[in-house]
Amino acid sequence: MRKFVVLLALAVAVLMISGCIGGSVPTKIPMESEVQETTTQEENTQPETQEDYGSWASPWDVSKPVEIDGKKYYITSLKYEYRIRYPGSEEVKEYTVIKERKKTKIEVYGSNFNSESGEIEKVKIGEYEVYEYYTKLIPKNGDVLEVYVWTNGESDVMDMYFTFPVPATMIFAGQNFVAIKLISGDRTYEMYNPAGVGNYNYMPYENGDLGWFTNSEEVENLYGSFFAVYQFPFWSALEEENLYTPAEESFSYMGISYNYRITPQSTVVVAGHKFRTSKVEWTYSFTGQGSAKGYAVLTSSLPVPLQLEGVFAVQGQAWYAYMKLLDIGLKEA
Repeated sequence: MRKFVVLLALAVAVLMISGCIGGSVPTKIPMESEVQETTTQEENTQPETQEDYGSWASPWDVSKPVEIDGKKYYITSLKYEYRIRYPGSEEVKEYTVIKERKKTKIEVYGSNFNSESGEIEKVKIGEYEVYEYYTKLIPKNGDVLEVYVWTNGESDVMDMYFTFPVPATMIFAGQNFVAIKLISGDRTYEMYNPAGVGNYNYMPYENGDLGWFTNSEEVENLYGSFFAVYQFPFWSALEEENLYTPAEESFSYMGISYNYRITPQSTVVVAGHKFRTSKVEWTYSFTGQGSAKGYAVLTSSLPVPLQLEGVFAVQGQAWYAYMKLLDIGLKEA
C-alpha cells in the first residue's frame, strides 16, 4: 500500500511540476562520472552487518528539531553548493547558498498621507523583535544577492521554503509578514508592513522597484529547479526504508515505475558532528509525462541531503541539479 501511494504521488507531482517549469531540451547533462566529489571529511567505513535502523523521515522539513548523538537540535543555518542546468541552457550555473534564521530587532516603518502637502511620507513606527530569514546567494559569476525577510514570530511558510536557494518572497511569508529587503549590486528594494506588528494606523512603506527580482529569469530558474528536486515524491518511499542496510527495490503500476538501490557508506563530519551516511541511487518514469535519474547521499539524522545529483525531465524538458552541503548551524532545543 505504501508503494502504491508513492506511485500515485509521483503521477501528481510530475503533472504539477510540468505546470511550473518549462523550456527546451538542454544539451549534454553532466552526471556523477563528471562530478567526482565527496560530501565532507570521511571517517571509517561502517560494516554492512551493523543492524542500526535509520530512515529518511520528514524529507526537507527543517522546522522540526533533529536528533544527533542523543540530543535534539534546531537547524539555524545551512551552507551548500548548488549547480543547475535548466532547459535551453548550454552551461551549468554554479552558486554558493547561505541560509540563516534567528531572532533579531529591526526598525519598522510605515507611510502616511500628508493632507497639506499631498505627499506620502515615510514614518518611523519603532523598534520590534522579529524573526529573520536571511538568504545570501553567491554566483560564480555575477552579483551577490542578499534577501532579508522579517516576520512576527516564526513563519510556517518561510520554514517550509527555508532550504530553497531563493526565498518565497512572492507570498511575503504569510500573515505575520513584517518586512523584506533585497540587495544585489546597486539594486535594492525594501517594504515594511506595520500591520505585521499590530499597527494599523499607517500604510505599508515601500522603497525601490521589485521588478528586477520578480522578473529575473535566473531567479525563476533557481526556484524552478529546486522545486523539481524538493517536490520529487520518491523521497516519500525512503521514509520507511532502513538507510543502513543494503537494499534494492523495483516497483511499477499503470505506467509509473521506480527503481532504487541503497548502499551504506562511510561516516562523515559536518559542523563537528559525525553522521553515518548511505548512498541512494534511483530512476523513475511516468509514461508520457516525465522521468528522473540520480543519486543522493543521506543520513537519517538530517532532513537535507549531504549530496545530491540528478536529472529531472518533464515532458522532454530536463533540469540538472547538484547540491552539496558544506556546513550546518545547530542550536540545542
